[in-house]
Amino acid sequence: MEFIRKFGIKSVLKASFFSVFLGLLIIGALFVAKKHYLGDKYYFGILISDSIVGKDFVVVDKEHSLKNLKGEILAFDFPLDTDYFKKGKSFAKYVKCEEGDLLENKSGKFYCNGEFIGGALPKDSKGNPVQDFKWNGIIPKDSFFVMGTHTYSFDSRYWGFVTKKDVKGVVVWLQ
Repeated sequence: MEFIRKFGIKSVLKASFFSVFLGLLIIGALFVAKKHYLGDKYYFGILISDSIVGKDFVVVDKEHSLKNLKGEILAFDFPLDTDYFKKGKSFAKYVKCEEGDLLENKSGKFYCNGEFIGGALPKDSKGNPVQDFKWNGIIPKDSFFVMGTHTYSFDSRYWGFVTKKDVKGVVVWLQ
């Protein structure tokens, strides 16, 4: 209220209108750029979860090589039905271990080629018990072990590998 008194209702409405207009203009420009400049190789997406903390918008390269992706963000369709998510839901997570790498689960702590990459929690964010993914061995061909950055990220630590058939592409831009 103090802000309105200080600057007046007209100034506040004008600034609000300008902000909305600018936002719509940016979104429109992104759609035009996608259609005319990016073509079918890329697509634009909006992140609606906390898997990649602090990021909201992505551009995905659908034709990116799927080799040597450790540290890259993979966009994929969720591979199975669970109590948390349904098969086919769009996801984006960091690749932590990939085909040919040695993945080990030592009491809920995961290691890729002997390097610690993260641990599974015994309970979800609501206090319900969860099972960690049981695997000790070489990751199969065309498979990826992916993780988010959020503490309660629902990722490969709980449900296993993403396979090439579920991959939509590699994220090449985050904002």
